Amino acid sequence: MKMPISNRMKLFRTPEGKPIEYIRVSTLAGYWFCASKAYLQALGIESPSNEATEAGTKIHNDITAARKPTALEAEFESFLKGFMVCHESGKGSTGLSGTEDKVFTRAWHNSNGEVVGYITSHGFDDFRVYPDKSVVIVEYKTTAQKVIDYYKLSTALFQLRVYMWLLEPLLKAGGYTFKHGEIVYLNRKGQPLGIKLINDYTEKGTEDEIRKIFEQFGNPNNMIAPARYKCYSCHPNFKSRCLFQGVPQQ
Repeated sequence: MKMPISNRMKLFRTPEGKPIEYIRVSTLAGYWFCASKAYLQALGIESPSNEATEAGTKIHNDITAARKPTALEAEFESFLKGFMVCHESGKGSTGLSGTEDKVFTRAWHNSNGEVVGYITSHGFDDFRVYPDKSVVIVEYKTTAQKVIDYYKLSTALFQLRVYMWLLEPLLKAGGYTFKHGEIVYLNRKGQPLGIKLINDYTEKGTEDEIRKIFEQFGNPNNMIAPARYKCYSCHPNFKSRCLFQGVPQQ
């Protein structure tokens, strides 16, 4: 049974006045790589899959298929699945088995406390659960590089923070707490390159950052142009619609 995701107002509107009702965590995180691309994705513009994304998806799926959850982790996974709803919000990887057509949602409220939309995600890549019911949320990122560029790390870190924000009310409902968040970088062969922990997550801090993004998406002319080198590999779906083409960039 399809459970609709609806809202009474809007997260923000397109230039044509169409209200945006939901936005994916990955789209929000993409703001930290290129605000213009993330904005266009929020409007529904997509780019075809490429070799890099397909390689990353395969590694994620292999990890999910290979992991053997403990009894605590199986209980946690079953608990979380009860909060997921069916929604066609595009393809996405998840470390939760059998939930490819489902998403987590968390309502976004305006300053008056009214629900104006929903932030959604298919879920995180992996997790660990400890006897004290503390949870580590893990996100895997693949790269062809031998080192991790700082601008890619900032995007991944924000994505994981929003995952934690999305899941926090659910964890509280089940008596769970976050131990920390964990970004694991892998090469194209699935071999680990490095780990970065998030020990300073706060709900308010994450909401403040999300709010700033929505403010810019609602006023796209105020968005900051990306560094020019990011445009070289940009897909035509985005480049042809970019607000900053022809605008001097740093």
